[in-house]
Amino acid sequence: MNQLYKSKSQVREETADALQQFLAAGGKIEVVKAKKAPKQKMRAKTSKGFAGGSSGFATGYSRSSFGG
Repeated sequence: MNQLYKSKSQVREETADALQQFLAAGGKIEVVKAKKAPKQKMRAKTSKGFAGGSSGFATGYSRSSFGG
């Protein structure tokens, strides 16, 4: 019968045994520091091509030119 659940202590024992076998066979454990990702900054859209408050209308057209 297959065992579906193992207790934490049983898993811990099996992991420790596997680790000892790995080290005895000549395995090495290296601790590698993770590289920190650069912080992302919130940037406002203030480029020359951005028209603030255009409410979805294309840049360069006045609102009165549509449908009139």
